[in-house]
Amino acid sequence: MSSTAKLALDIETVDGAIPDGESFDAADSTHVELFCVCVGFQSEPGAAVDHEVFFRRGWGPAAELDVLERTVDWLEARPSETLLTYNGDAFDLPHLRGRARIAAESLGDRADLAHRVERVVDGFDSVDLFPDARDAYEAVHGEWPSFEDACRACDVGVTQTELEAFDVHGVVDFPAHRPTADAMKPHFIGSDVPVVGEIYLDLLEAGATETKTFRELRTMLEHYSITDVVPLFELADRRPFEDAITAAP
Repeated sequence: MSSTAKLALDIETVDGAIPDGESFDAADSTHVELFCVCVGFQSEPGAAVDHEVFFRRGWGPAAELDVLERTVDWLEARPSETLLTYNGDAFDLPHLRGRARIAAESLGDRADLAHRVERVVDGFDSVDLFPDARDAYEAVHGEWPSFEDACRACDVGVTQTELEAFDVHGVVDFPAHRPTADAMKPHFIGSDVPVVGEIYLDLLEAGATETKTFRELRTMLEHYSITDVVPLFELADRRPFEDAITAAP
């Protein structure tokens, strides 16, 4: 197995059914469901990144487990022991394990897949870039960095998903669900995913997959997901972040 090859991963979620009396907690696997998973592979530093986005194909635990199965199939087919994430140790990896278990329990089937997901995830050398990036960035800027902040501070190119490029405004009112400070941002942001993901899945369930609206939503979501994964490889190569971020203009 190659010592220079690396895998990367990022998940996107939609809101789950929150029990009465509980407040939403993004870290609680009973409060979210997997919507899609983007995976990437780079054979060596500087090489082209192979990537794929696995979308959920409907509501219900079977569709969620299908995403997980496609994800671990893809990861296991690549020769790497290293898995890059950004805040993955606190978010992505726990939810992969948690949602696999919860979905299998809800379905009453496929417990073997839940065990396999846990085994595959735990078998990697997890390299979460966020803690080191956070510490280095905070020392210079006095605040924690988003993924985009960390990339820019390390001179890593990151592309935004511009809303004007997609004809979706007839079905998505972006300012309505966003925090006030982000309401008018012209690009897709993380808080858009649960809302847009739900619209996407509802259209899919209604059989509207051949409509322009559905295709535009899918293209937008795919673009956003990929831009959260492909730059991870270059960002990892910028370590130690103390040097990269301090030297940034």
